Amino acid sequence: MKREILTILSLSLLPLSAEVLSPTETIATQEATAALRIEAREMGDYKLDTIGRAGMGAVKLRLKQADGSCTSCFLAFGGANFPNALPNAKTPEERGAKVFYDEYGLIMPPVKGSFGDYAGRGKLPYPVGYAAAAAMPAGGAAGEEASFVIAGGCNADGHLAKAVAVRLCGGDKVETTPLPDLPVSCAYPAHAVIGNHLYVIGGQEKPDSTEALHRMFRLDMANPSAGWRELAPMPGQGRMLAVAGVEKSKLYLTGGCSLHADAQGKPERTYLKETLVYDPAANSWGKAADAPETMVGAATPMPNMAGRLLLVGGDPGHYYRATLDGQAPAKHPGQARAVYAFNPVLNAWAKYGELPLGVATFPAVQLGPGSCTAFTVSGETHPGVRTPKVFMINATPAKN
Repeated sequence: MKREILTILSLSLLPLSAEVLSPTETIATQEATAALRIEAREMGDYKLDTIGRAGMGAVKLRLKQADGSCTSCFLAFGGANFPNALPNAKTPEERGAKVFYDEYGLIMPPVKGSFGDYAGRGKLPYPVGYAAAAAMPAGGAAGEEASFVIAGGCNADGHLAKAVAVRLCGGDKVETTPLPDLPVSCAYPAHAVIGNHLYVIGGQEKPDSTEALHRMFRLDMANPSAGWRELAPMPGQGRMLAVAGVEKSKLYLTGGCSLHADAQGKPERTYLKETLVYDPAANSWGKAADAPETMVGAATPMPNMAGRLLLVGGDPGHYYRATLDGQAPAKHPGQARAVYAFNPVLNAWAKYGELPLGVATFPAVQLGPGSCTAFTVSGETHPGVRTPKVFMINATPAKN
């Protein structure tokens, strides 16, 4: 009886149009409003290095085996760290130069709760971090399901407009196909995939830009030679280090930060929690419920589990704002551990759990569409401090 009352109360929050749903749509609505339990646990270290990296990209691929069968795995690549940092470094001078990487590593999916086999590494055509990335559809220009796109990002040479398709050819060999450049250089964008289309949203054009981009571009990965199509810009301020996710062919964008010039003309952040929704069919934006708190650099793109979009980790900005006010605590408290979920049916957020460790600027990759398992790879725990940890996030129906 209690569960029935809760279901009635939940459905009473839906728009009036929900009263005339078909039986199939009614079942889908009930599933979308059912309770979930989300758990996150440590799976081990990603073995590209012992420090860990921020700004990596990650994609799920299917690799063809010698017997002709295909095996799913995930690949993480690039990123940056400070390998020459002094112990307990706090200033840019103590951290030393930021190093960007051109390596990728493959990891097989976990088996019976174990981390799975580390399946080797290879080299990308250039070092890159903080880029958009997506697996190409079967039959894409660069090959089968062992191909992926890298778009934008940055490295020691600055912010990038270039885009490439990378195909794994066995062993540590790759085949690279140049793709049309983005219309503008773009690091720290949000990104998501709908069908065969890769969406790249916002970001920062140059390292010293004092306004974040509000432009959005789309690439048809089944026909990448057609180039990028510019779509309706996001409303309001531009933003970087936001995250995007997809539910029922609509794109949701949340968090990140806008930029403005400080007294010295350098970029200064304003942390955001506004959530926007983009409808590709209408090429238009609307607004959704604000996230529970401001969040920059959460796991990207947002995993979709049972119709909820997960906002995992990130930097809530408390330390940054305190620093601007001259009131920063002596020790950084670490990045956020919270796992929030947005329910588009209810237009509502809720906290569903926590990571074992607070992390920001890190990728998330799901095992497949509709999968209730996702992995996060490496990332930043404190300013300039990385972790090699991999976390697995699972969603299961909550028991009443």
